Amino acid sequence: MRRFTAVPMVLAAAVLCMAGDEKKEEEHKAPHGGVLLEVGAEVAHLELVHDPKEGKATIYILDGKAEKPVAIKVAPKVNLMTDDGAKQLVATAVEPDKDGLASQFEAKDDSLKADPLKGRIAVVIGDKKYNVEIQEAAGEHDGHDHK
Repeated sequence: MRRFTAVPMVLAAAVLCMAGDEKKEEEHKAPHGGVLLEVGAEVAHLELVHDPKEGKATIYILDGKAEKPVAIKVAPKVNLMTDDGAKQLVATAVEPDKDGLASQFEAKDDSLKADPLKGRIAVVIGDKKYNVEIQEAAGEHDGHDHK
C-alpha cells in the first residue's frame, strides 16, 4: 500500500515544480534597468528609471510582457508623498509622434531626489485610468542614465 501512496506524492511534487517553472517564465525584465510596475492584470507595465542624484524619473510604457513600447496620449502623473506633503508632477513626453503619442516620459524635480520614492503613478492606457503604486526600495537604481 505504501507504494501507491508514494505515487500521488511524487506527482504532486512534479506539478509544484512545473508551476514554479511557469512562474519563472512569467517574470519580466526591465529593458532599461529600472523597476517594473504592473498595470492592471498585466494590461501593461510601467518601467520607472529613477535617478535621485539628478532628481529625475523616466517612465517607459510597455506592453503586458514588458517587451514592446506602448504609445499613449495622456502624460502620466507622478503623485508623490514627500516629507512636506503630497506633490503631483506631470511627466513630459520624450519624442512624441505627430499625433502627440509617446511611450517614454520624464519628470524632473527636487522632490524626485527622495530615495526611495513613495506614491503612485496615474496613467491612462486605452480609455482606462490606472493608479500604480511605486514599489521601489532604497538604492534600487544604479544611477546610470538608461537612454
